[in-house]
Amino acid sequence: MTDLDKTQEQPPTPACIRNYDINDPLQQEVTCVFDRLKNDIMGIIALGNDGVLRSLTADRRVLSAEGLRHSFLPYLDPDVRSSGPELIEAFLRRFPEDYVKRAQEQGLKTSDGTKTAKEKWFKPDEDILPPPLPQEELEKARNMPEDQKELLRQRMREREK
Repeated sequence: MTDLDKTQEQPPTPACIRNYDINDPLQQEVTCVFDRLKNDIMGIIALGNDGVLRSLTADRRVLSAEGLRHSFLPYLDPDVRSSGPELIEAFLRRFPEDYVKRAQEQGLKTSDGTKTAKEKWFKPDEDILPPPLPQEELEKARNMPEDQKELLRQRMREREK
């Protein structure tokens, strides 16, 4: 069997399956928040313990941020629960339950980001942000084929429209 035959036998890559309802108004609001955030080709989106969702560069400079309202999820630690608005819950529903539980075990304790001072959105305490991307990962991304980099840039431009 040739390599060409092998590739023709492989099933297509499955589509990403959402674990949330795209018609839910709260999920639509979370999507709008994501759409407002600026992106960096090597950056990440991170929810801080202060309840602020931030778009960060690889070295963890804040590009944009938005405070999220707190929420209630039945599997959240009782110390984290609130019966208030549900935007953080909607954000967390986008992740598997076991991932959220692991994040809690590692210290995720979110608060109402709308009550965090706006200055802190862009200049948070150091312990709020995740560590910078390791140098090896930066080098890997820099050495990525140019066509892959251009595809990422194109997707980012499309999102910004």
